[in-house]
Amino acid sequence: MTLAPSAPRLPGAFKAGLTVGLCLSVPYLLGRFELGLLTVTGTFAVLYASAAPLRRRAVTVAGIGLGLVASTSLGAFTAGSTFAFACAAVLLAMVSAGLCLALRVGPPGSYFLVLCAGIANLLVREHGTEPALIPAMTAVGVVVAWLVTMCELLPDPRRPERKAVEAARAAVASYVATEPGPDGRPQHRAAAHALAAAEEAMAEGMWRPSRALAAELEAAHDQFTERAARASLHIVPGEETAWDPRNPDAGRWLTGDPGGADVEMPTGESAERVEHALAEDERQTIGSLRRRLVDGLRWPGEPWSVAASVGVATAVSIVVLTLLAGADQPHLYWVVAFSALVLHQGGPRVARTYRALHRLLGTVVGLALFLLVVTLHPTGWWLIGLIVLLQFTIELLVTRNYGLAVALITPLALLIASGGNVPQQPLPLVGERLLDTVIGVVVALVVLWGFGTRAHHRAVRGDTRRAVAALAAFARGDAPTRHEPTVASTLRDLHTSTSLLVADGHQDSPEARTAEAVTHAGFLMLGTRDRRTVAASAPRWTEAERLRLPSGWRQIDDDDVDIRLRQLCAHMGAAHD
Repeated sequence: MTLAPSAPRLPGAFKAGLTVGLCLSVPYLLGRFELGLLTVTGTFAVLYASAAPLRRRAVTVAGIGLGLVASTSLGAFTAGSTFAFACAAVLLAMVSAGLCLALRVGPPGSYFLVLCAGIANLLVREHGTEPALIPAMTAVGVVVAWLVTMCELLPDPRRPERKAVEAARAAVASYVATEPGPDGRPQHRAAAHALAAAEEAMAEGMWRPSRALAAELEAAHDQFTERAARASLHIVPGEETAWDPRNPDAGRWLTGDPGGADVEMPTGESAERVEHALAEDERQTIGSLRRRLVDGLRWPGEPWSVAASVGVATAVSIVVLTLLAGADQPHLYWVVAFSALVLHQGGPRVARTYRALHRLLGTVVGLALFLLVVTLHPTGWWLIGLIVLLQFTIELLVTRNYGLAVALITPLALLIASGGNVPQQPLPLVGERLLDTVIGVVVALVVLWGFGTRAHHRAVRGDTRRAVAALAAFARGDAPTRHEPTVASTLRDLHTSTSLLVADGHQDSPEARTAEAVTHAGFLMLGTRDRRTVAASAPRWTEAERLRLPSGWRQIDDDDVDIRLRQLCAHMGAAHD
């Protein structure tokens, strides 16, 4: 119920409002306002990667734009059959959710792809719009969105890179000013992540790197390394169960049973080498769609489990709505979009539950706002101004309080779906949308807490096996193929999936503890410079690779395989740092 802290949203909100304003005002001046409304489905592309560096922004907005054209085509050309649209919508929700997670597209994810397919279907079925016209005008909106978001960088193409480097320098300066010990952990973590963000911004920015910015970033790295080396002399027990490989101030020893992950954290020097390896891996990944897909669509993994849960939730929602309201449902897209919305971005179950409650309460408020809009019956420039204001405010609020943003997304979606013809009797429409919302959200929550409850356990097991195999190959000196995920990316994926498992409250599970041991030992080996030490650990890593870890499908206590793998990691971690 609070406003969360957020990065500045005003530039992105201004771009969103400008894009919608251009797409609506120009056709209105030409006497074709209905065409302007059709372009709005393409303008949603401007909401993606709004603060990203040049190359990432160009590729992401263009890719989402193509997805919006494809989704509106799917919705428009299946308008003749409710069954065909239902099947297409479920498939679209599944595929788009999995791909957006795998490619790390970021918010707002796949939601607008599903929503725009439904809007296109409704426009054809209820308003008789020509099917081919909708994706064509969506493409126009996409082009305007791409031009607006790229023109923002014309005065200073390196602005995102420079701001990231400046933020990294400031964070490092704050960390350097602290003394080693527990009080310095927050500053160390902030500096480490700021440096990583700056490295990524440089890799995703202009094609030719800036020597001046690179020199500034290198100087910040040097300061960070010097301060981290001091921290390594004062390692103290940490409290976090999740591990940040760039945070020696959070170092700890895990003691207790002999099966524990008794692997020391890396020293500052080792952590710095790990950070450079991760940054170099990011540079290799940038621009390689195949690498991103191979890395993201690993099985088992979160994209697969999220896609499956989205498919089950949307299909069940359609069945429930059909049983309650009849087979002929022109507004079927609403229940599909709302079921997918709760689940499509993945993450911990608690966070997705909050998202569902925000969606439910925000929609109720949004429907009340829509009734107010219908009472005012805006037309012409008043309607254009209202849509622009809604889009602008949504972009300001969406990262600060999702419920408030949803309260504005609801009337915006209904205005676009109406084709500019505000209904004279809105109460039946509002009642239908409320029923759709309740069904979609409730079904999504049931699926969230009752379907795939061990999906994160299975993902961690799969990532653990991949990490052990990659580390064994690295220790033996096997050369990876060009498109094979590197050791750094494999360890990063394992750390990410383990963090999700820990966030769900399973930090003491065998899957999480074993994954933590492998992550610690793996990053220690990645950070060592002595190739002979790495090669000496090859027999132990090969033994670890041959162990048959349980799959994670069913709940078990520690077994001999988990305990043996943790013991191997403890020996190898001690040898590498």
